Amino acid sequence: MTIQYTGKRHGWRQLMLTLLCGLALLLQTGQVVASSLYTAEVSADQSRQQWQRDAFDQVIRRIAADPDVLSHPVVQQERQRANTYVKQFEAIRTEQGPAVRVLMDQQKIQQLFREQQLLIWASRRPQSLVWLVQQDAQGRQFVSQRQHELVLAMQQRAQQRMIPLIWPLYDMEDLLSVTETDVWAGFWQQIRIASNRYQPDLVVTVQLSEQQSEAGVQHQLFWQLDQQGRVDRFELAGKAPEQLAADFIDALADELAQRFSVRYLTESESLALMVTGASDWADWVRLQRVLGSFPGVGQVDLIKRSADWVQLRLQLSIPLQEWLQLVALEPTLSLLAGSEASRPVSLLAPVSQSADVIQLRFERP
Repeated sequence: MTIQYTGKRHGWRQLMLTLLCGLALLLQTGQVVASSLYTAEVSADQSRQQWQRDAFDQVIRRIAADPDVLSHPVVQQERQRANTYVKQFEAIRTEQGPAVRVLMDQQKIQQLFREQQLLIWASRRPQSLVWLVQQDAQGRQFVSQRQHELVLAMQQRAQQRMIPLIWPLYDMEDLLSVTETDVWAGFWQQIRIASNRYQPDLVVTVQLSEQQSEAGVQHQLFWQLDQQGRVDRFELAGKAPEQLAADFIDALADELAQRFSVRYLTESESLALMVTGASDWADWVRLQRVLGSFPGVGQVDLIKRSADWVQLRLQLSIPLQEWLQLVALEPTLSLLAGSEASRPVSLLAPVSQSADVIQLRFERP
């Protein structure tokens, strides 16, 4: 990211101090979430070449929207050179035995995706609230224990796929708002009322049941995904409930990757921004850091600054609508209606790309 100041002279000493502070903040944060996306843990009980390729596969699969990305001819070629993508590694010990933690080269992987025009799923990912109901011989009940085998299987796979999950408390407030039957039957009015307290980006319901057949006990998993009132339904089946729970997380991750991934443009475009809420230079540094952390933002120019507003110009190398969808997942930013700059609007709804200026509100983290 390049940060430039293109306005009139307003005290170069203060400006340089601010930029130095901003650089320190950037180095301090290190983009922890993004780094986690590009870090893999693989078994050490194999050759160096194989664990390098396993790490490459794990990271590529995690950030790609296409579940078959590893079959892409160029990706397969680059996999043979996985060692050139390894930035650093260290030996660790896990419950499964000795392992290697590998940090892959983020810039090089993003360049691969850009050159091949592959959809990439960035570090800002929606938080999904999961209501889980299991039906067995004893009836239907919420799976409320955090150490339950199903919850642990989901959590482990969600950590691998970098999917942030929210689990309901299932306390008195929840149970007075929604029942197992509401979740099982998909009564979304009640589900949404109970979900509001958690402020999730998405709401997911999961219903797991078991059935006897000639082949033995079979399990079915139905899940529904609610995004801004649009509900989609999915189904999985299998014998082992824990594996089915992990498969559900994979299916959820693939679905979210399709919805929230971005594609880099061959040429960047200029985007005008008006931002309110950055009241002092410290806020301006924070705003720079947030904007610069988005994929596709290559340059941030400060055009003008007043007491209430900051006027900016971004060089954006991903489509505007896809960038705004990522902005929707950033808690410090909210979109303002162009003609009513005091009223936030949903960023998950389409925004007119003919707008001359995008207006945002910045809230101090």
